[in-house]
Amino acid sequence: MLGARREAKLRAVCDQIGSAAAYSVTDMRREGDVERLVDTAVERFGRLDAIVNNAAYGVVRTIADGQTEEWRATIETNLLGVLSGCRAALRHMIPQRRGSILNVTSASAHEAWPYLSVYAATKAAIHTLSNGLRCEVTPHGVRVMTLEVHNIAGTDFASSFDRSVMPAAVQSWEKLGLLRRDTPMLTADDAARAILFQLSQPDPVSIHHLTLRSRGN
Repeated sequence: MLGARREAKLRAVCDQIGSAAAYSVTDMRREGDVERLVDTAVERFGRLDAIVNNAAYGVVRTIADGQTEEWRATIETNLLGVLSGCRAALRHMIPQRRGSILNVTSASAHEAWPYLSVYAATKAAIHTLSNGLRCEVTPHGVRVMTLEVHNIAGTDFASSFDRSVMPAAVQSWEKLGLLRRDTPMLTADDAARAILFQLSQPDPVSIHHLTLRSRGN
């Protein structure tokens, strides 16, 4: 069951997968969209085994030059959206006493990334709330895991970045050793394999936190 904002891309992926796939157009900033995604998955497939909260938004800008609307979009997508997804999933998982919640975070959650501080703060919040959520739902048979990724190529994440700010941001990241141009970047397929690895572990195994980096990072 796929959820994202752009229907054309959702349809293309479902066509590639075949009849085993379905989608619901979902903006993580809209609670109704998130709830409809989860409920439709249950209607379509009969139950909810897992939810992967992967959607993320970020901008490259210093806090001194920060724009409130960008902050709001980042927090509402990355943090409130994940909370909505978890809540919607738990309405099904707790009664059935099983299920997996996997929240995708970022290496920036534990490091100092100038120009990405607000994004990093939301990812740190996801890490912390996942720890608390795990304590709440483990007695109900639900496991909560996080996947921490670093520099995934081939996604649209950077499409919102201000190109006029990028040279200064990249220079600061390289100076701090956060970004190494000579290190191959990971791909979405790499992240997908890690997600599958976490979700495929038999109960009661839970890989609470998994970090995915290129070997040079």
